[in-house]
Amino acid sequence: MLKYNILSDFAKQKKLKEVEVESKRLNKSKYWILMQMGMPKSTYYDWLAVGGISKSKAPINVWNKTPEVVEKLIVQYREDISRKQSERSFVGIAHQLETVGVYMTEKGVWSVLKRKGKSNQFKERKKIFIIFPKGQKFLEVVCIDDIGLTNKKPRELSIFNAIDEYSGRSVAISFVKHRINRWDVIDLLERIENKYGRFPKIVRLDNAKAHISKAVKKFCLENNIKLQFIDPGTPQQNWPVEAFNGVIQKDLLYTVFWGDWIDLANKQKILEEYAEYYNNVKPLKSDPLERTPNEIATAITSPATQQRLKIRLIRKHYGQVAATREAFKNITKNQLLLPLVICPKCA
Repeated sequence: MLKYNILSDFAKQKKLKEVEVESKRLNKSKYWILMQMGMPKSTYYDWLAVGGISKSKAPINVWNKTPEVVEKLIVQYREDISRKQSERSFVGIAHQLETVGVYMTEKGVWSVLKRKGKSNQFKERKKIFIIFPKGQKFLEVVCIDDIGLTNKKPRELSIFNAIDEYSGRSVAISFVKHRINRWDVIDLLERIENKYGRFPKIVRLDNAKAHISKAVKKFCLENNIKLQFIDPGTPQQNWPVEAFNGVIQKDLLYTVFWGDWIDLANKQKILEEYAEYYNNVKPLKSDPLERTPNEIATAITSPATQQRLKIRLIRKHYGQVAATREAFKNITKNQLLLPLVICPKCA
């Protein structure tokens, strides 16, 4: 790759004078002198035309430059994050300038924004929300949400879930053949009271119409239940039930165990059986010990969980060989033998 030498004005003028002197001294043409010096002819005549003085790099004068007061106003509109995005665009800024008596084209506003380095696209701001403190006891905080199944069939079908935040236990689940209303919320809370003998202290839910109804607020007030509504558009605040919704869709609703959408009579039974499996068998990945929700709620670990944790500690301190030896210690020799299958042709 060719490397270009950047010469100063003094060096250029010195080169031009050198060509003149050598041409007269040797009585040779300038073209021959330039060839001996390795200097292009076009470069020599370009330098000669300007006397070896470089062109000025000063910015071009803008004769129709926008006044500084208007430029500051445009930048102020652009950086005002309390305004809508459409109002902060160059089209919206041009309309707002008209309201204050400044008439400027949309292209002119865009030119000012580009000159000020403000013409780039809007960067989406991350939504800031607060994660509520996690419940420290069973039934202290219960999260409620529903899964709409209207995309499956032309009916209004829903699954209404209630998850304890402390343990992740499914405390109530119901299959609803219509859109969720205020009576479904009350019915779900009554299911919790019938099963565990008391209502939860705090119920966390979103801002759906059924949740903010007067009937629900009155029922919760009479039974000393505090309603805790999440911020609009932030399901992360209701993370326990949102996580359960994803798990039940993956494990049940999108599998053959759910069955068809014609017979809806046994759907409640299927949901209750899955909730029993989820509470007593399925370990929680969010728990450091990977206990089941029932073990977290009762603070009693099953023998299977204790054995699994014991094997994990042995693997950590003594290696995989020792852990495998411990895992197969209680298995009898007969259980390890595979049944012998004899081929009929070989008999």
